[in-house]
Amino acid sequence: MLWTFYSEDKNFLNKLLFLSLLILPFQTFLGILILVYISYQASVKNWSQIKNSSLTLGFIFLSLLLIVSSIFAYKSGEAWLGIVHFLPFFWVFLSLRTIVKTYEQLYTIVWSLILSSIIVVLIAIGEINFHWVTIDIIYKLFGWQLTGEGIPPGRASSVFPYANPLALYLAITIILSTGLLIKNSQKYWLNKVNLCLIFTIALNVYGLILTGSRNGWIIVFLSLIAFAIYRHWYFLLSLITFSGIIVSWASFGNLPLQNFWRKIVPNFLWQRFSDQMYVSGDRPLETLRTTQWNFCIDLIEQHPLLGWGLRNFTVLYEEKMGIYLGHPHNFFLMMGAETGLTTLGFLLGLIAIVLAKGLLIIKEEKIEQNHNIIFFSYLVAFGAYIIYNLFDVSLFDLRLNILAWVILGAISGISENVNQNEQIRIVNK
Repeated sequence: MLWTFYSEDKNFLNKLLFLSLLILPFQTFLGILILVYISYQASVKNWSQIKNSSLTLGFIFLSLLLIVSSIFAYKSGEAWLGIVHFLPFFWVFLSLRTIVKTYEQLYTIVWSLILSSIIVVLIAIGEINFHWVTIDIIYKLFGWQLTGEGIPPGRASSVFPYANPLALYLAITIILSTGLLIKNSQKYWLNKVNLCLIFTIALNVYGLILTGSRNGWIIVFLSLIAFAIYRHWYFLLSLITFSGIIVSWASFGNLPLQNFWRKIVPNFLWQRFSDQMYVSGDRPLETLRTTQWNFCIDLIEQHPLLGWGLRNFTVLYEEKMGIYLGHPHNFFLMMGAETGLTTLGFLLGLIAIVLAKGLLIIKEEKIEQNHNIIFFSYLVAFGAYIIYNLFDVSLFDLRLNILAWVILGAISGISENVNQNEQIRIVNK
């Protein structure tokens, strides 16, 4: 009876979405289970809207392309396992976009990430600074464990299996928290909420430093440029650009005055960017990103239409190079090699349509003035995914994959709702 009472609450699914994303980093199975229930309820309530959407038709066709690619894959069994990373998430996206319609729901998602990120970073600090090691029961119950030194050693990974996924997660929370801070600062600068946001951003930045992820640092740097351009903060833009030039000067090549700048730029920055940290000796040729990318290009040239099948890069690379490699550190090249350029192009086209609609309502100033920055931060956050996947692959971490589709679903849902309200307003004139 109590469940019935809550389930009839019009904000019930919104509360469940908050809970799902809040616990997702720590108890992935339960977080996914709640999200599946949300998606099911959204599908039942909004079936006609889902059925009549052109995006639904597009994702059905994309699913068929993935299935055909799996049928003709080099190792078909691997491809059918790989398809699990796509089809269920298409459904989650199509369902969530029908229920995330209000700006308040955007804030709900952000706050769930803010609260969970605090715990994630505290665990990372304990892991690196205090050498925390978890007992076996933690791994059995939650699916993650701490080694006392991070994975790889010296770099924080917290509840994630490696430092780089943690860096992307923290970059996303920093971007969304920054958007919320800017929004709240339009009226009041110093209040309890803003102090909480400043603390969270500072904590997440420290956590990001502990990951030692150049990709994550670059994402946050570019996101700050995006915010500065959007808000016309040209002084801040100049300051950020100058800082980037100085860090690059201290890190790369053999430039005049480099030693001088290295005394000013923190060691962890220029040593990491110059690859003098965590690296001893020359790396094996097979582990270099350029080798992996060239291998993908060769695979694309041989099978440009349907590819070799999902998860088949790993099989083919091990056969050729004699070394196991989970992915080629570039999502787009991986998809081109494994599913063909047709499927890759169709996937990118569908995502581009969603992002274009979001950018269009920003450009045409259809978003309410006090909410525009938070919606813009969602676009920047998804842009962070795109940049990250140029040098790594976020697909295989369920939490990051889910979060990407949730963010894209929120962008699509808000865009559609804004355009519908605009059409109603025009008709009623």
